[in-house]
Amino acid sequence: MSDRPYVISFDSTHAAMAANSALAGAPFAMIPTPREISAGCGMSLRFSAEDDGDALAVAKGIADIAGRASLYAEDDDGYRLLEKL
Repeated sequence: MSDRPYVISFDSTHAAMAANSALAGAPFAMIPTPREISAGCGMSLRFSAEDDGDALAVAKGIADIAGRASLYAEDDDGYRLLEKL
């Protein structure tokens, strides 16, 4: 099974930067928040996970560091909100 792409959006730039700093060296990419995602911040983290459960576990850990965030699954139709954290 191949990994799927996910995006974590943040309520503030401060939260996005805190998450990015805490994850330095990890396989995450800081990206501009996709237009389809309405968020309070213009920066998001993109990463891959095997499934929604694994992605949610990662996102919860990031939310513990950065504060409020939202997890989206990326697919052919765009982005699907999985959970607000």
